[in-house]
Amino acid sequence: MTLTYGAIGQRLKAVRQQLGFTQSQVADFLKVKRENISYYETGSRPIDTLTLSKLSNLYGYSLSYFLGSEEDTSNPVVATAFRAHDLSPEDLNIIAWVKKFTSNLSIINKIVGD
Repeated sequence: MTLTYGAIGQRLKAVRQQLGFTQSQVADFLKVKRENISYYETGSRPIDTLTLSKLSNLYGYSLSYFLGSEEDTSNPVVATAFRAHDLSPEDLNIIAWVKKFTSNLSIINKIVGD
């Protein structure tokens, strides 16, 4: 995959839809306008690394997946189950924190060989 904003945006959109999040929910989580999410997903505006990192935490995928060095979309780093339609921005913050914590714990376990 060629690393372009459009390619990153395609992956962001596919994962968001797979998880059942709306653009509005993601925008509320990031504290940006909904249109910004659309711009990121179409690649018409660049996405900064901090925002991409926040989305990778929320979605449970590694940052490298969105940057194109991982091809498999079926295996997020962290998978959870929830009803996406009734989540508040605070709920999304908690989900992102749990997924980031779990991902980091998994990495630590691999390093120590457990």
